[in-house]
Amino acid sequence: MAEQPLILLANGDRWFTESLESVLGQGGYRVVTAAKRPHVLEQAREHRPDGIILDLGLSGRDSFSLCRALRADPGISRATPIILTTAGPALRTQQLEALRAGAWELRGEPLDTEELLLRLGAYIQGKLEVDRLGAEGLVDQPSGLYNAAGVARRAQELAALIARQGMALACAVFTPSNGATTAASDRLAMTFKSVGRMSDVIGRTGPAEFTVFAPATDATAAERLVNRIAESVARALQVKLRAGVSAATPSAPRQKPVSTNDLMERAREALT
Repeated sequence: MAEQPLILLANGDRWFTESLESVLGQGGYRVVTAAKRPHVLEQAREHRPDGIILDLGLSGRDSFSLCRALRADPGISRATPIILTTAGPALRTQQLEALRAGAWELRGEPLDTEELLLRLGAYIQGKLEVDRLGAEGLVDQPSGLYNAAGVARRAQELAALIARQGMALACAVFTPSNGATTAASDRLAMTFKSVGRMSDVIGRTGPAEFTVFAPATDATAAERLVNRIAESVARALQVKLRAGVSAATPSAPRQKPVSTNDLMERAREALT
């Protein structure tokens, strides 16, 4: 019999924690808790949870710093959904910042626990599937980036997530201007891993092709992203990159997600 998914519940409010822990338990989840910032990373590294529910209040003055630290930790899967909670309503500016920090969403109060369980169930199912497929080869072994199959899967999940908010999604494709040997391409892959944003889906989609899907990023912001990555790679490896960009924004929240395949193909066609 499969073990129940494990949730890390990080919140400094004892009453809230006990109440939500009970709801999660009834929903079929095991729960570990953390009430202070230093314990959150410790618990995440030790238990490697299938999902994290994190209160913004634990981050201190920079509300999203702890989320960024979790997303950057190499011991925590990028497929692990992080749901942020905050006292009071969740503002649109906060929602955008949550996505940039690597969270899957931000939930304000009052918390709808029935909806939370339904969303969490969908996210966890996706994470467990990514884990299963990862064992079968969704990761580029030399770099630790997603491979082509991994990018396709994770980009579709990202598109579905941000479509509910009516936000933009951009895709950028990069290749070296003068080609690259296998060893040089491996070094380039490692550089992409180090310069990419935590909220982005970054993968090696060919021997020397790299693709980035960036949430809450329109065409103008995507150009800035491309320039930043190209400059970082040039400084680190003295390699000049060709890049192509495409971006799309659903016309209204909850519209059908954009086609990530179409975005990638348009970015490839725009390579210059």
